[in-house]
Amino acid sequence: MLARRSILVEGPSDELIVQRAYKDVHGCLPIEDGVDVISVRGLAFRRFLDIASLTGNVVAVVRDNDGTEAAEVQRKYAAHTAFPNISVHVGQDKDYKTLEPQLLKANGLAVMNAILGENFASEADLLEHMEDRKTTCALTIFSSDQTITMPEYIRDAVA
Repeated sequence: MLARRSILVEGPSDELIVQRAYKDVHGCLPIEDGVDVISVRGLAFRRFLDIASLTGNVVAVVRDNDGTEAAEVQRKYAAHTAFPNISVHVGQDKDYKTLEPQLLKANGLAVMNAILGENFASEADLLEHMEDRKTTCALTIFSSDQTITMPEYIRDAVA
């Protein structure tokens, strides 16, 4: 309620990646701009959005599509996105269900290998590594001085 703006994410990996994306766009961490990136689960999204609909606080939700159409995920929040201060951002390609495949799709094997300090020969092997070590890989990406292309839905949420 005290933040100028909030970005709600699903977990710690998403939190780190969104913070990195924000820093890449704005030149500082979100908290330095009065923006809170908050890791929430399940029904907690709706509770935060219920509060935002009453207070007018600006809130962006960043969600995985979990293998469903992005429009279907966004429909779940239709009552909240009717408010101009609330937006929902979801990866559009249902074949890339979560953050890790979205990052790999946006950057490719060579770039992700370089950022993570790995040398995987296939995207499948790198993706397995990223999914088995979600938070460690997200922390490495967050800390990296290399350029990374963020998935469009994350770029939109931090803009």
